[in-house]
Amino acid sequence: MGKLDGRTAIVTGAAYGDRAALGSAFAKALAAEGANVTVADVKDTTPVADDIAAAGGKALPLTVDVTNEGQIRYMVAKTVDHFGGLEILVNNAGLGSNIPQIPVTEMTVEQWDELMAVNVRGPFLCTKAAVPQMQKQGYGKIINLGSITMMKGLTHRLHYTSAKGAVLAMSRSLAAELGKDGIRVNTIAFGLITSQLNEEKFATEPEFEAAIMGSRALQVHYRAEDVTGGIVFLASPDSDHMTGQCLVMDAGEYFY
Repeated sequence: MGKLDGRTAIVTGAAYGDRAALGSAFAKALAAEGANVTVADVKDTTPVADDIAAAGGKALPLTVDVTNEGQIRYMVAKTVDHFGGLEILVNNAGLGSNIPQIPVTEMTVEQWDELMAVNVRGPFLCTKAAVPQMQKQGYGKIINLGSITMMKGLTHRLHYTSAKGAVLAMSRSLAAELGKDGIRVNTIAFGLITSQLNEEKFATEPEFEAAIMGSRALQVHYRAEDVTGGIVFLASPDSDHMTGQCLVMDAGEYFY
């Protein structure tokens, strides 16, 4: 038996890609524990769903823009209709910290608004749409993706760090508001996930890799697959008495 047998999850930002590919790894890890999973992204998630099915799991691929409330409502309704319920929401979709550096004096309102629409409005809209079903069931797990940059700060990416700080505050407020309904809301935060793009940068800029490794108590690389255990834990009954918290998995780069 898996820890999530009979439960249904939505994972946003779950398509394959050359960045951290967190969403697809999360979706596969939840499915491996028995969850039915809706894999949602603005890009095609069919390959992820096919891989889950090939491994014996159940997945529903959907194309969804998390800034569009109508599409999000459809995602939740389709999930409940297809699988019969919704217990887990992983708000993973977002623009990453490896976006171009922009000094605050040069950051445009359009750049600020674009990132906030995905990284803050997206989790808000997905949560808003998912909560009524979770309230009806008297149980739910909402997992929001943070970043250690929301505690440490990150120069020249003010919009990104501000958005992650908003997500942390959102999780705490939602935990306080929804606890009476049996809904747990937590944040999970990582540092720099080693991905294809980062490996290419490490190869050409060894000093960058050395700086990253030197900042960690455990001087190791960690990839998407190495941090899925945190998502499974927050989605499973193992964390049923945990809400409003931030779980940090960063190899000891930031003690929080």
